[in-house]
Amino acid sequence: MEFLVHNISHSDLIVQLSNGSVTYEGNEQPAANDEDKLRISYVLARPKFSLFQQISQTILESLESMIKSDCDVSTFVEYCDLKEKGDEDFNQKSEEKEFKSMECKDLRIASQSCHATSRLPIGFKLGTNKIPVTDMHQFRIRDDLETFLEIREKWQKVAITAVYFPLIAFLLIKWLQVLQDFKSDHSKQLVYLISGAGIPHNVEHPIQGNSTEGTGRLIALFIRHVHPEMQIIQVHSGSNIFRYDDNVLFMTRELRPQIEAHREKLVEKCGEDWKAYFHITIAYTDGPPARLSALNASLRIYQPSYLHIWQVKRFWHEQKVCMEDIDFHSFEKIEATASVAFAEAEPMVQLVVQEMCVFRDQFLKAQGEGEVESFWLRKSRKPVLAVLLVEKHEEDGSVRLLVHRGMNCEVSMPTGSLCAERNAIGSALAQDPTLCRRSLKMIAVLGVNLQENRASVVTSATTVAGSCGLNPSRTEAIPDDIHNNLVFNKRLNQPYQLSSIRATCQMTLSRAFECEREAGHALSPSRPKRPRTFSIDDYTMGETQLSKIADRNPLAPCGACKEWLMKIAEANPSFRVITFENADCHNVYISQIM
Repeated sequence: MEFLVHNISHSDLIVQLSNGSVTYEGNEQPAANDEDKLRISYVLARPKFSLFQQISQTILESLESMIKSDCDVSTFVEYCDLKEKGDEDFNQKSEEKEFKSMECKDLRIASQSCHATSRLPIGFKLGTNKIPVTDMHQFRIRDDLETFLEIREKWQKVAITAVYFPLIAFLLIKWLQVLQDFKSDHSKQLVYLISGAGIPHNVEHPIQGNSTEGTGRLIALFIRHVHPEMQIIQVHSGSNIFRYDDNVLFMTRELRPQIEAHREKLVEKCGEDWKAYFHITIAYTDGPPARLSALNASLRIYQPSYLHIWQVKRFWHEQKVCMEDIDFHSFEKIEATASVAFAEAEPMVQLVVQEMCVFRDQFLKAQGEGEVESFWLRKSRKPVLAVLLVEKHEEDGSVRLLVHRGMNCEVSMPTGSLCAERNAIGSALAQDPTLCRRSLKMIAVLGVNLQENRASVVTSATTVAGSCGLNPSRTEAIPDDIHNNLVFNKRLNQPYQLSSIRATCQMTLSRAFECEREAGHALSPSRPKRPRTFSIDDYTMGETQLSKIADRNPLAPCGACKEWLMKIAEANPSFRVITFENADCHNVYISQIM
C-alpha cells in the first residue's frame, strides 16, 4: 500500500474569473501581441479567507450538476503543456535558470499544440455552468489595484469559468514518478486529503467560512476523474487548525486510527513482513505550522517520505508550474544529517570506518568456520558489528586511542539478545576497569548479511582482507604513525591535522575499496533512497522477499542500547554514533545522542 497524505490549504484552490463580454468562438485564439485584450479577458483569483468554504461549495454544486446531466466530464478537464526551455513561446517568459515548465492553457488550445503524452491535467473548466460573480470584493485578484478597478468598471457579466488545483495536480504526478522509480507503481494507491478550519480573527465572520472541506471535495472529484485507480479518503478536523494541541488530538483520534486500520489488514495478510508493503508519503506544501508539525509527528513512527513543493505560488504568479519546484526526500535524508563521504570525514571518524571495514571483511571471511549461523545468530541470522573508539588519558599526560569490537549474540531468546553496541562497551570496560565515560568518543554500527553461497563469500572476503594486508587483533591500539600525530596535536590543544592522518587512512581504505571492485564484491546492495513497497495484489512471499537480500543500514541503536548511550552522553555530550549508508562503508551518518 502506498499512502499520500496531503493537508489542504487555501493555496490549493485558484479560480479563473472571465469577462463575459469577451468570447472566443471555435478555434479562434487571441493574438500573441494583443496584450491588452489578452490581459482583460480573464484573471486568476482566490476566494477571500472567510468566503473560502462558500465559494468552494458553489463550484462543487456546479460540477456535480454537470455530472448529473450525463456530461462527459473529461471534456471539461483543464490541461497544462509540458514545454522545454528551447521552445519559442516559453523562452519569452522563462527565467535564466534552466528547467522544464508547464504553462496552463485551455484544453481546446492544448489539443492542437501538443501531443497527448505532454498534456497534464490541472483542473476543470465550467463551460456553460459558469458561476456569475456579483461582488468582486469576494476575491483576491492576482494583479494590482489598477487591474481590479478596471475589472470592476469595464467588465460585464463577470463569472467563474474555471477552477485549478495546482498543488495536488503536480504532487500526484511527482508521486507517481517516485512510485515508478521504486517499482511500486502497481501497489494500491491511497490519497488522504486532510481539511480543517480556523477560528477567524474577525468575530463577525462565520467559524466555518474559511474551512477547506469544500475544497477537499473538489480535489477528490478531480482525482476520481483524472486518476480513477486511486482511492481517496477525506478527513476533516473542524476547528481550530491554528492550535497545536487541537491538531495533536485530531491526528491521534481521527487520522492515525484510519491509517492503522489499513495497517492491521496488511498485517493479517502479510504477517511480520507488512512493512515491505506499507509506505507513507507526506506532502509539504502550505498550511499552518501547527498542522504540519503535528502531522509529521503523528506519522513519524512509519518513517514516511516527503514531497516538498518549495515554490508554492509559481502558478499563481506566472500561470506555469516547474517540476523542479517539487523535491522528494526520504525519511533518512530529512530526519538525519546528510551522509558524509569517507574522504570528507574528520580523522577520528576515518579511523573508526577503517576499523569497521577490517572487522566486516574478517567476519565475512570467517563465515561457516564457526557457529555463528548454527548457534550464536540462529534465530535472526542478522549480524550487527560495532566498533568503539576510546581516548585514554595516561598519567604522563599522553593520549592513547584504542578501538574495541563487538557483535550481537542471540544465545537464548527468553533471556534476550546482546546487542553489538553493549557488547563493545562491555569489552572495553573489561579491558580497562578504570575506563571513564568521558573516554568514549564514538561508536560505529554496521549491519551485514549472511550469505547462502559460502564459496563466493570466502573468495571475495579473502581477496579484500588478504591482498590489502588488513588483519588486526580484536582490541587494537591505533598504529604509531597515526597515533603520534593525534597525540601531538592533542597536547598542543590544536585541531587534528588532516594531512598525514587522512593520507594514511585514505591509502588503506582506497586499497580495500579497489580490491572490492576488482573482486566484484557485492556483499550488500546499495540502499535506495526509500524502501521499496510491493503490491499485495500479486503478493508472493518467496519471490518478492527472498529474491534479494536487502541492506539493513543505516542501523539506529535499539531502545536498550539508546539508554546506555544516553547515560554515556550525560557525562560526555560530544559522544557520537556512526552509521553507514550501506555495507560498503563509503558514506557515513554522524549523529549525537544529546
